[in-house]
Amino acid sequence: MKTYNTHQRAKLIDFLRENQDKAFRIEEITEAIGSEDIGKSTAYRLMTKLVEDGIVHRSVRGNGRSFVYQYISDGKCDGHLHMKCTDCGKVYHLDSNVSSIIQQDISSSTGFEVDSHTLILGKCDKCRK
Repeated sequence: MKTYNTHQRAKLIDFLRENQDKAFRIEEITEAIGSEDIGKSTAYRLMTKLVEDGIVHRSVRGNGRSFVYQYISDGKCDGHLHMKCTDCGKVYHLDSNVSSIIQQDISSSTGFEVDSHTLILGKCDKCRK
């Protein structure tokens, strides 16, 4: 499928890039950008393509009933684990060495293989105060 650089696509990427430490539902994105600039159906269609192209990462929000989307900073989001604050939504990228140690510990103690797209949920330092 050919990719067109429409103003909606540019606005979507700009918004996600400016807020790359957070993941958003489609409704949050369209509300922030403005529904007159981008509708939900357009946002879903564009987001699917951005995920396929490796520009955006899609994951499941806490209860498993909705997807959230986050900009991947220049495609450098592989090879490490992520932590997400369940209060403020901020996503942290763990160092690849720390990620590797955690993955090895889990594997050796349980036999379970954790992939690098795993999201660890918890509360950040600011939200715990």
